[in-house]
Amino acid sequence: MIALARQYARGLFWLTLGYFLILEAAMIAAIFYWPKFRDNTPALAKLIPFQSLQDLLTAVQQSGYWPYFAIQQWFKGCSLFGLAAIAFMGSGIIAREADQRTAEFLFSRPVSRRTVLRVRTAVLAFAILVPVYLSSISAIWFSRAVDEWLPWKATLLASSYIACFLLMLIAATVLISVLSTHQLRAGVIVVGIVLLSFAQYLIQGIDQWSLFATIDVWTFMKIGAGEFPYFRAGCFLGASIAMLALAEKLLERRTW
Repeated sequence: MIALARQYARGLFWLTLGYFLILEAAMIAAIFYWPKFRDNTPALAKLIPFQSLQDLLTAVQQSGYWPYFAIQQWFKGCSLFGLAAIAFMGSGIIAREADQRTAEFLFSRPVSRRTVLRVRTAVLAFAILVPVYLSSISAIWFSRAVDEWLPWKATLLASSYIACFLLMLIAATVLISVLSTHQLRAGVIVVGIVLLSFAQYLIQGIDQWSLFATIDVWTFMKIGAGEFPYFRAGCFLGASIAMLALAEKLLERRTW
């Protein structure tokens, strides 16, 4: 199992590093833009056409730096960059073997298909989620450069919440990859679904039914106030477990 994990992790290393650097660069840029954003919030409020973005400005006016950082780092950065990383790194987790006709070689090893899937999924989750925590923790120090302060507990809880959300997207990608014969199909399908959900979030009246409504500014404001959304996080984890269990069963039955 260790050799299997090491081999798969080696193939993801540079992609993971690039993902982390992009996430970090976007976060640093957002932090240093904060003073200008804060000073121009009243003027921006008159120009924003979308209710969801108006909510952000309202939250910033009410609570200052925390909602601004939450939207920039977790809502925008981790969810969208994380989605791209999941699609790019995870779509071929099984489908690549079918696409390149190497599945029989992979599953000829003295390990079960279930073990292969679990190890690869664990490595993928590690590659996606660790940069979320590292980037968020580094923001605690970078925020001091603009005379702002991020609480450790709230930052780690918010990172854990978005990690549960991303884990659900990972599980969905793995499930579709198990069903696919083309290595990019799973990523394209997941990206398409999530982008449609994001477009839905921008339409007033149906925005509350969007996936992004579960990670909006008000959710992170509650986390900042000490109210962690355990039910939603549990739903994310429950959906992840269900999709991964289904993926394992389908992989066991799949013929090559």
